[in-house]
Amino acid sequence: MVTTLIAGQNAKLANQKLTFRLLVGNVQNVSLDASAILLANTGKVSSDDDFIFFNQPTHPSGALIQQEGATFAVDLSNVPGHLERIAFVLTADPGLSALSDGYRFELTGTTDQFDFSGQGAGRPEKSLIVCELYRRNGDWKVKAVDQGFAGGMAPLAEHFGVDVEGSPDQASPTPTAAPTPPPKPQEKSSVNLSKITLDKKGDTISLEKKSASFGKIHINLNWNQTAGTGKKGLLGALMGKQGGIDLDLGCMFEFKDGTKGIVQALGKHFGSLEQPPYIFLDGDDRTGSINQGENLYINGKQWSDIKRVMVFAFIYEGVANWAETNGRVSIKAPDQPEIEIQMDASGRNENFCVIAMLENNNGDLSISKEVNYFSSHKPADDHYGFGFQWKTGSK
Repeated sequence: MVTTLIAGQNAKLANQKLTFRLLVGNVQNVSLDASAILLANTGKVSSDDDFIFFNQPTHPSGALIQQEGATFAVDLSNVPGHLERIAFVLTADPGLSALSDGYRFELTGTTDQFDFSGQGAGRPEKSLIVCELYRRNGDWKVKAVDQGFAGGMAPLAEHFGVDVEGSPDQASPTPTAAPTPPPKPQEKSSVNLSKITLDKKGDTISLEKKSASFGKIHINLNWNQTAGTGKKGLLGALMGKQGGIDLDLGCMFEFKDGTKGIVQALGKHFGSLEQPPYIFLDGDDRTGSINQGENLYINGKQWSDIKRVMVFAFIYEGVANWAETNGRVSIKAPDQPEIEIQMDASGRNENFCVIAMLENNNGDLSISKEVNYFSSHKPADDHYGFGFQWKTGSK
């Protein structure tokens, strides 16, 4: 049975030998390249041999072989111990927006069968990390990444530590042909990420205003409704019942003048975007079945008055297994890269997770990955020092 992944979702692999295949729809006047990069725990290659492409189709270990332009044979049992991740990359010239029918990948083994479909329309990036296979606690997992780079193959490869060489005059292949080696840039290329993932707890990024304000800051929570095994569905896996899990998004906030408050569906504190607290929760998805998930908005025109916003999610009822939710939060602001935070946890059964902290750092927007788990709102508040008085609430 084929498991269809969504962006950011991961799944455990049962097979060591797999075939990865990248597919695109009918395209014209588009040059496509497919490649793969084996990475150490530093996020970099250990040598240029770890970059697999047309002129170098086989990794010395035998762990990865590019059989055709868009098909790779993978043998995870041969991956050297110092390498922990395999990233599969698609490059499109003049850009992903030319893939009007989108793209998809298939990952198959004896029992493993996964696929993913991504969109190209409206995306100006030229390179895309499509999928990753990664080692975690001795097991291998697959993750649908769908993360774009504004530059082409050369800056992306250099980002991973590859010493890029080649001729800029080499022709690019057709969609079904084998990929050409990346050209050598005329000068050092800077990598402009269209999506930045904060991987580790404590990772922080600071966004500078590019106009008078940050505009509308959009915080989205989404999760996988179909996780779990058997016929119980997600809630059967998480809470022993039939149905979808009620994973709620909210925040605690503090203004520079000392004003504090909370925005969440519990107690119907949905806030407001145009008047204090200038933070608004647009609804309450009790199942996770709404494609857009749950959305929190901050009026960036008022960011100068805000001191900090603590973004959280919690299970309204039942016993949580956060590892099964594949929960993820994205934070977007106009003219800024998208920031993604995965709610990665294994075996955590607390009902409350502090996902991120947004802080006003001399006018800049500083975002840090927290992913700290608590039994409820109060111990989270005690930890972060908001100082609210708590009582039992309902929706």
